[in-house]
Amino acid sequence: MSRNFTFLSILAVLLIALAVLTGLIWANMRFARTYPGEKDFLVPWLGARTFLQYGISPYDPSAAERAQIIYYGRLSLAGEDPLRLGVPFPVLLIYLPLALMSNYALARGVWMTILELALTALAFITLRLISWKAGRFLLISAVLFSILGVCGALSVVIGTWTALVALAIAGILLALRSHNDELAGVLFVVPLFKPDIGGVFILFLLWWAIDQRRGRLLGSFLVTLALVMIASFLLLPSWVVPFLRGAISQTQYNLGVTPGQILTGWWPAIGAKIGWVLSAAVIILLLLEWRAVRGKTFRHLLWVICLTLAVSPLIGIPVLPLDVVILFIPLILFLSILIERWSLLNRPGAVGALLGVMFFGLWAIAFLLPGSILKDMLILWLPLLLLLGLYWMRWWAIHPPRTWLESPMDNEG
Repeated sequence: MSRNFTFLSILAVLLIALAVLTGLIWANMRFARTYPGEKDFLVPWLGARTFLQYGISPYDPSAAERAQIIYYGRLSLAGEDPLRLGVPFPVLLIYLPLALMSNYALARGVWMTILELALTALAFITLRLISWKAGRFLLISAVLFSILGVCGALSVVIGTWTALVALAIAGILLALRSHNDELAGVLFVVPLFKPDIGGVFILFLLWWAIDQRRGRLLGSFLVTLALVMIASFLLLPSWVVPFLRGAISQTQYNLGVTPGQILTGWWPAIGAKIGWVLSAAVIILLLLEWRAVRGKTFRHLLWVICLTLAVSPLIGIPVLPLDVVILFIPLILFLSILIERWSLLNRPGAVGALLGVMFFGLWAIAFLLPGSILKDMLILWLPLLLLLGLYWMRWWAIHPPRTWLESPMDNEG
């Protein structure tokens, strides 16, 4: 009787999950049909489909022309984005299963669902990573903020794969906390192919792994990278140079933003200089913190990594505003420490209310103010606020109060 009940319970859960997943795909398909004008998913999906259908390189000009006809209804004109594929072939491997679908709306609907599930998992893993015993309301608030917040929602609609990068980073941290270096090394390959938002994190973790002699992490990373590269070269030996050309083309028509550019818009005479000073100060700060984390506990390591993620947009590398979805991890860490130290906020619904204020505030900026204001907030002000907040809470983050001493993070090195 007990076994039958357990089986029926599992079957019911699976059926409900399948129904929810089917509903999500159907809703996203409807959205894709109603609003088909995106290119972040269209270009790699169509490139992968062209490769599978005709054996033509996805970086070939004919593949770009095919994308232009679908996107513009004609070939691109002078000054328009030629829609050349700008992602490396190892990343294109992610799109190959979706390229088997001939229906664009279905493929995009499935892709949007994958990104939504990735953002959901990001919220769960981040809360687990910081050992925050979240109540039901907080858990729901974190998931909704991750999926429906400005960065999460727009990244899903536009089709960028940044959510997968953020999820991989959270997974790497959780694997390191559990001493599962092999899994961390496998996941480390993902942000490697998105250096504009993961480059600083990659440099730090590589240096830390070498300094701490984490051979299993480095070995797993190198083996996984080698396998991915071998598979890519076997499928398309000549992808490197065409990819670089496509990437250069994409940077010309999909410009990232730096703090210096924002400051120059405010103060044309001195904005660029202030931007350089800011970037130099952030780099020096990071180098000092990277050096200080040597041999410390995982809690200290987590704080430094969150600081690294938070200030990455301030380094001076051009970043697209929607790519700052990775800031979700340091944001949740900051809120957890804030709640721990401020008894006034340590009440049911307090963190959900804070997330709600940020949620509606950013959407209000997006809808009511010029687009440049939202760009300034995401690229400059939010990283600066997180920088100040993390330093404000630095001592408590690294030296937890007595109630945290039994946390799993304290025993991880």
